Amino acid sequence: MEDILSDILRLIRLKGCVYFVRDFWSPWAMQMEGGAVAQFHVVLRGQCVIESKGRKWIGAPGDVFLFPRGQTHTIADEQYRTAVRGQDFMQSLETNDPLFAEGEELTQLICGHYEYRTNTGHPLIEELPAVIHIKSFESYSPETINSVLPALIRELKNDRPGAAVVVEKLAEIFLVQVLRAHYEQGKSAEGFLAAMFDKRLTRALRMIHSNYREGLTLDDLAAAAGMSRSAFALQFKSTMGVAPVAYLANWRMCQANDILQLGDVTLSQVADRVGYQSDVSFSRAFKRQFGKSPSAVRQQAIS
Repeated sequence: MEDILSDILRLIRLKGCVYFVRDFWSPWAMQMEGGAVAQFHVVLRGQCVIESKGRKWIGAPGDVFLFPRGQTHTIADEQYRTAVRGQDFMQSLETNDPLFAEGEELTQLICGHYEYRTNTGHPLIEELPAVIHIKSFESYSPETINSVLPALIRELKNDRPGAAVVVEKLAEIFLVQVLRAHYEQGKSAEGFLAAMFDKRLTRALRMIHSNYREGLTLDDLAAAAGMSRSAFALQFKSTMGVAPVAYLANWRMCQANDILQLGDVTLSQVADRVGYQSDVSFSRAFKRQFGKSPSAVRQQAIS
């Protein structure tokens, strides 16, 4: 059975990196520069204040903050602290005098980032907010706070063989749990995450992900969902924001974009692999979604 979210995570080439589990003694503050990676913080003990673009969040034990698009932000024990650059803090850990190692009140954090391709064109990536704040993670997914995070902490603290690989995989598992909790916390009736929690729509999405090369029709997808043609089309579009055939076309283009990154395939081969019999119609559909031709993407991958 195909797992839709796993398909997407493979497509975006997800890779987790954890910087540290660390005690911060007040007063402390860090400025985290924006970039191409999705940064995250988990509050294990104490509290913190996070600010970004005029918004403020208070972090308490069990809270998780994820910045899917790497938005610049500050994290501190209190508001209005003078922040050091995150890079400077990291460099201080290599010395005998690390920053924030002494003080009055303790905050313990896990911090890291996720690297992934942001140019896939998939709606799940597009619909994620700039900041995800999971309040008291334990109340949404206790198995994670009670198993994944302690295991992550153990691997970070004990320099055992293979620890880097274990930490990377645990971080990726943790991201899946964060996305689940994000949906559970918001209970949105719209969007790709909402569709993945609808059993009928999930069956149709699995058919698309497994059989996108074939000439799937609306009737095929409605039958997979166990719904009438009209009811399925209405439910799919009201939840996903696009028609079923439009998502099928989107997934085909996501796959085509992934194949083109290899750089050593012809356009005819790519078109055939994603279910297009005409190179011309494939190229038009691809440019419509990504704003550039498949030839340009392939050339960029080669250079």
